[in-house]
Amino acid sequence: MEALKKKILTDGAAYGSEIVKVDSFINHQIDVAFLNEIGKEFARIFSDVEITKIITIESSGIAIAVIAAQYFNNDRFLRELPPALCLIKGV
Repeated sequence: MEALKKKILTDGAAYGSEIVKVDSFINHQIDVAFLNEIGKEFARIFSDVEITKIITIESSGIAIAVIAAQYFNNDRFLRELPPALCLIKGV
Protein backbone atom coordinates (compact mmCIF):
# COMPACT_ATOMS: atom_id res chain seq x y z
CA MET A 1 0.00 0.00 0.00
CA GLU A 2 3.00 2.29 0.26
CA ALA A 3 3.12 2.47 -3.55
CA LEU A 4 -0.54 3.53 -3.60
CA LYS A 5 0.04 6.17 -0.93
CA LYS A 6 2.99 7.55 -2.89
CA LYS A 7 1.01 7.57 -6.17
CA ILE A 8 -1.88 9.40 -4.50
CA LEU A 9 0.48 11.97 -3.01
CA THR A 10 2.29 12.59 -6.30
CA ASP A 11 -0.56 12.27 -8.83
CA GLY A 12 -3.77 12.69 -6.81
CA ALA A 13 -5.59 15.82 -5.74
CA ALA A 14 -7.48 16.40 -2.49
CA TYR A 15 -10.81 18.20 -2.46
CA GLY A 16 -11.72 18.97 1.10
CA SER A 17 -11.11 16.33 3.74
CA GLU A 18 -13.10 13.46 2.21
CA ILE A 19 -12.47 13.39 -1.55
CA VAL A 20 -9.25 12.31 -3.23
CA LYS A 21 -9.24 12.58 -7.00
CA VAL A 22 -7.11 9.84 -8.59
CA ASP A 23 -8.56 9.79 -12.09
CA SER A 24 -5.18 10.73 -13.57
CA PHE A 25 -3.99 7.12 -13.09
CA ILE A 26 -7.23 5.17 -12.68
CA ASN A 27 -9.54 6.68 -15.35
CA HIS A 28 -7.93 9.03 -17.84
CA GLN A 29 -4.65 7.19 -18.30
CA ILE A 30 -4.86 3.76 -16.72
CA ASP A 31 -1.49 2.65 -15.36
CA VAL A 32 -2.00 -1.10 -15.87
CA ALA A 33 1.36 -2.14 -14.37
CA PHE A 34 0.65 -0.07 -11.26
CA LEU A 35 -2.90 -1.44 -10.91
CA ASN A 36 -1.50 -4.97 -11.23
CA GLU A 37 0.74 -4.26 -8.25
CA ILE A 38 -2.25 -2.96 -6.29
CA GLY A 39 -4.25 -6.09 -7.20
CA LYS A 40 -1.40 -8.29 -5.95
CA GLU A 41 -1.24 -6.27 -2.74
CA PHE A 42 -5.00 -6.66 -2.14
CA ALA A 43 -4.59 -10.41 -2.64
CA ARG A 44 -1.70 -10.48 -0.15
CA ILE A 45 -3.58 -8.45 2.48
CA PHE A 46 -6.74 -10.53 2.15
CA SER A 47 -5.08 -13.91 1.55
CA ASP A 48 -6.78 -15.42 4.60
CA VAL A 49 -10.28 -14.38 3.47
CA GLU A 50 -12.40 -16.06 0.80
CA ILE A 51 -13.39 -13.22 -1.51
CA THR A 52 -16.42 -14.06 -3.66
CA LYS A 53 -17.27 -10.66 -5.15
CA ILE A 54 -15.58 -7.31 -5.62
CA ILE A 55 -17.89 -4.31 -5.49
CA THR A 56 -17.05 -0.88 -6.84
CA ILE A 57 -18.62 2.33 -8.06
CA GLU A 58 -19.43 2.41 -11.76
CA SER A 59 -16.66 4.64 -13.06
CA SER A 60 -13.50 5.06 -11.02
CA GLY A 61 -13.33 1.62 -9.51
CA ILE A 62 -13.93 -0.61 -12.52
CA ALA A 63 -10.32 -0.88 -13.71
CA ILE A 64 -8.91 -1.70 -10.29
CA ALA A 65 -11.78 -4.08 -9.48
CA VAL A 66 -11.28 -6.06 -12.68
CA ILE A 67 -7.52 -6.30 -12.16
CA ALA A 68 -7.91 -7.21 -8.47
CA ALA A 69 -10.46 -9.92 -9.33
CA GLN A 70 -7.87 -11.95 -11.23
CA TYR A 71 -5.77 -12.25 -8.06
CA PHE A 72 -8.71 -13.68 -6.14
CA ASN A 73 -9.52 -16.25 -8.85
CA ASN A 74 -12.76 -14.38 -9.27
CA ASP A 75 -14.21 -13.24 -12.56
CA ARG A 76 -17.06 -11.17 -11.16
CA PHE A 77 -17.40 -7.65 -9.93
CA LEU A 78 -20.47 -5.52 -9.24
CA ARG A 79 -20.84 -1.85 -10.05
CA GLU A 80 -23.14 1.15 -9.59
CA LEU A 81 -22.79 1.29 -5.82
CA PRO A 82 -21.86 4.10 -3.40
CA PRO A 83 -18.25 5.33 -3.73
CA ALA A 84 -16.17 2.54 -2.21
CA LEU A 85 -14.19 -0.48 -3.23
CA CYS A 86 -15.36 -3.43 -1.15
CA LEU A 87 -14.08 -6.97 -0.97
CA ILE A 88 -17.01 -9.18 0.04
CA LYS A 89 -16.90 -12.51 1.85
CA GLY A 90 -19.69 -15.03 1.28
CA VAL A 91 -22.06 -12.92 -0.82
